[in-house]
Amino acid sequence: MKNNILAFIKAFFKGFGQIMLQGNIWTGILFIGAIIYDSALMGFAGVLANIVGVLTAKLMKFDEDHINDGLFGFNATLYGIALVFYFQTNVWVWGALIVGSALTTILMGFALKKNLPVFTFPFILITWIALYVLSIPELALRTVPEHFVDIQEMDDFLIEGHAFGQVIFQGSLIAGLIFFIGVFLSNPMGALYGFAAVIISVYISHHGHESVDMTNNGIFSFNAVLVGIALSGPRVRDGVFVLIGTIIATYFDHFLIHNGWTTLTFPFVFAMWAMHPVKLIDQWLVNRFSSAEGTS
Repeated sequence: MKNNILAFIKAFFKGFGQIMLQGNIWTGILFIGAIIYDSALMGFAGVLANIVGVLTAKLMKFDEDHINDGLFGFNATLYGIALVFYFQTNVWVWGALIVGSALTTILMGFALKKNLPVFTFPFILITWIALYVLSIPELALRTVPEHFVDIQEMDDFLIEGHAFGQVIFQGSLIAGLIFFIGVFLSNPMGALYGFAAVIISVYISHHGHESVDMTNNGIFSFNAVLVGIALSGPRVRDGVFVLIGTIIATYFDHFLIHNGWTTLTFPFVFAMWAMHPVKLIDQWLVNRFSSAEGTS
């Protein structure tokens, strides 16, 4: 019984850390603290959604290693936070949070079983559906503009903090810096590549004459953060992969916003899907040359 409780607690905290691809308990603890610092309501929603996600995974008897790594918590957590970010809470919103969190977990379980690289797509898909359904008159009221919360103009360093914060819908610099520290403690190289990816995305956005407010708010950069972390590595070509992936994510982000989409983390997922064949070819070449060297 004690072991089961400890395993659940570890899966819970890792579920928060996995939002930025870190299966690290301390990263998860920092993330929870930063979210609660910014918004106790979002913190509660994230905790509830995470618990629902882990419980659903256990009820569905999904792979225990995947559960313990937090892979069934991060999509649910993002979804729960998104709902209270976009809507005033009522019985419909809380009901949708519980049902949707379970659905993101079921989708993730299917994807893991089929070895599909879905990343945060379960969160994206279920959130899009919830945004449509809950927008039916008298179900729930929107609380913020679709894409961003207006803030004062800031310098480039502050954009970095806000970009990390916006990954989990947090607008304060403090939350963003804590998120960066959380990633850095688990994966220093990933954190620094995420930082570099923001610089690239901001450069593209500024030179593309995109909204200064949205650029400064990190709206065009938080997907770049995830790309930088996900594609980071010690090799020179990993840096090239980050550069290409960030360019894809940023331009796709611009395209979606200009066409009225609620982007969420879809530009990140799209960029990772686009880079997936490249990564497979890279791995094939590495294996081929390694085999050739081994037989020579």
